[in-house]
Amino acid sequence: MYPMNGRRIMLFSHLCSRQHITGAEKLLLFMARELKERHDCILVVPGEGVLSRQARAAGIYTLVVPFPLVWEMYTPHAGLAGQLDGLPAREPGALAKLLRVLGQYRPDLVISNTCVNVLPPVAAKALGIPVLWMIAEKMTDTAFTPVSAEFIHRHADLVAGISEATLAPFGVREAESQIVMYPSWHEETMGGGDWSVLRERRRAGFGIDSGEVLAGYIASDIYPLKGLDHFIGAALELCPAYPHVRYLIAGKPTDAGFYRHCRDLTVRSGYGGRFHWTAFKKEVASLYTAMDFVVVPSLTEEGFGMTALEGMMFGKPVIAFDSGGLREVLGHTGNARFLVPKGDTRTLAARMRELVEDPLLRMQTGVLNLSAVRSVFGIEAYRSRQEHLLARLENKLAARQNNPQPQVPPVLDGVPGPLVIVRGRRPGLYLLRDGIRHPVTGAQRQRLGAGVVKVPKALLDSRPVGTVLSFPDEAAPPPRPGAKLARRKSVRAARKRRPGAKLARRKSVRAARKRRPGAKLARRKSVRTARKRRPGAKLARRKSVRTARKRRPGAKQARR
Repeated sequence: MYPMNGRRIMLFSHLCSRQHITGAEKLLLFMARELKERHDCILVVPGEGVLSRQARAAGIYTLVVPFPLVWEMYTPHAGLAGQLDGLPAREPGALAKLLRVLGQYRPDLVISNTCVNVLPPVAAKALGIPVLWMIAEKMTDTAFTPVSAEFIHRHADLVAGISEATLAPFGVREAESQIVMYPSWHEETMGGGDWSVLRERRRAGFGIDSGEVLAGYIASDIYPLKGLDHFIGAALELCPAYPHVRYLIAGKPTDAGFYRHCRDLTVRSGYGGRFHWTAFKKEVASLYTAMDFVVVPSLTEEGFGMTALEGMMFGKPVIAFDSGGLREVLGHTGNARFLVPKGDTRTLAARMRELVEDPLLRMQTGVLNLSAVRSVFGIEAYRSRQEHLLARLENKLAARQNNPQPQVPPVLDGVPGPLVIVRGRRPGLYLLRDGIRHPVTGAQRQRLGAGVVKVPKALLDSRPVGTVLSFPDEAAPPPRPGAKLARRKSVRAARKRRPGAKLARRKSVRAARKRRPGAKLARRKSVRTARKRRPGAKLARRKSVRTARKRRPGAKQARR
C-alpha cells in the first residue's frame, strides 16, 4: 500500500522505451527525484522500460497504465480540433483506466509531460484535479498551432515550458498561467574521477595527442535536422589550414542513409582520417572531457538544448546555431557571440576558427562557462524555480481541498470538449467535469455525439451531483426523484473522506450521547453493569457486603 505523508503528486510520462530514454523522460524523472524529497510521488508510465527501471531504483513508486498519445498536437493540422473532441469516444478503455487510477490514488496534483500527452490531463480535469502541463518541445508552427495551445491551456492550471521558446505558441495573453522551468542536473551524474585522466584516456583511444585540438559533435540520435552535414562542411573548410585539428562525431545513426552520406563527405574530401566516429554513450563524461570545444549545429527549433548545457557543464566552449532554446542557453551564460545564424556554415567555420587559433580564448571561455552554467541552470537555481512553481499552484491545491464544488458549467452546447460522459453499474449517464457529475439523458448524449466511459461505482459515488443540464432549445428536465437526497449523500461522503473525519465523527457521537436526557443516570447504570460483569466481581461484592455489615453500629455485639 502506498504511504501518505504529504502532497500526493502523480506524474505521467508519455513514453517508456525498452531500449533508451528520451530527453523529456529524463527531465520528468529529474523532477520526480526532486519532488519526492518533500512530497509523495507516483510515476505513471505507458509500459515497462528504461524510465520505469530507473524510477524504481530511485525509490519512486511506479505504475504501468497503457494509454495512447496524440502526436498531431506537435504538428497541428485542420482536423485536430475534431480529433481532440472525439477522444473519449475513440479511447473509452484508456480513459476509464486513467480515471480509475486517479480515483484510487486521489493525487493533489497531476503533472503531464510533452504536448502529445493529452489523456491524463483530460481525465484529471474531469475529476477536478489540478494539472501542471510540462512542455518539453517547440510545437511546429502551423495555422492550427493555436488549437493545440488553447487545448493545453484549457486543461492545465499552469503550463511550464523548459524554455521561453517552448512557450512561444501560447502568446503573452496567457502569461499568468505560464512559467519557465529550465532543466538542471545532479553533480553526481556527471561521472566520477579526475576529468583530466578521462580526457587523456579517451584521446589516447582515438590517437590524439596533447598538442592537437579536438572539435566535438554529439547527438543521441543523428538525422538531418541535427545538422551533422553542416558541422562536416565547416570542418572541411578548416582542414587545409589547420592540420592539427581533429573532429569527433558521437551519436546513434537513426537515419542510416543520412549517416552514410555524411561519412562519404569526409572520405571524398581526402580528410577522412581527421574524423573520428563513435557511438553515443550514456556515460557522456569521457566524450565531453576529450573535446576542446563543442559544436551544436541543430536545424530544428530545439526545446532547450541539453547538448550545449552538458558541454558547458564540463567546462567547454560551445558554438551553436541560433535555434529555439539554444538561444537561451548561450544567451543566459554570456555566449551570444558564439550563436550562429541557423544554416550558415561559413559563419560556423569562422567561429570554430577563432577557438582553434586561440588556446587562451578556449580556456577562458570554458572556465566562464562552468561558472555561469552552475549559476543560471545549476541545482540551486532549479530548486528555487520549482518552489516558485509550486507556490503558484498552491492556491489551486488549497481551493480543491476547501471548496470541492467549483463553478457549474453552462448549458450543454456551451461546454468545451472533449466531453467525458460516464456511467457506473446502474443506469444513468453523467457529464463528469471539474469533479462534479451532471446528469444527462441518453438523447442528449446522442445529440452530443459523445461516447460513454464505464467507471467504478465507488468513483462515481464519490463525485458530488451537480445541476441537470439541457440544450437551449429544450425544456429543462424536472429534477430526478431522489436527486436532493443523492446530493446530501454525496456531501456526506465527501465529508467522510476529509483527513481526521473518522476521529471527528467519533467525538461528535460521544458528545451527542452525553447530551441526551437521562444520559448521566444511564452512564452510571452502565458503569455498574460493567463492574458486575468483571471476573471475580460477585465474590468481591460478597466480601464488600460482609465488610459493610461488620462496620455497622452494634454489629460486634449482635455477632456475640
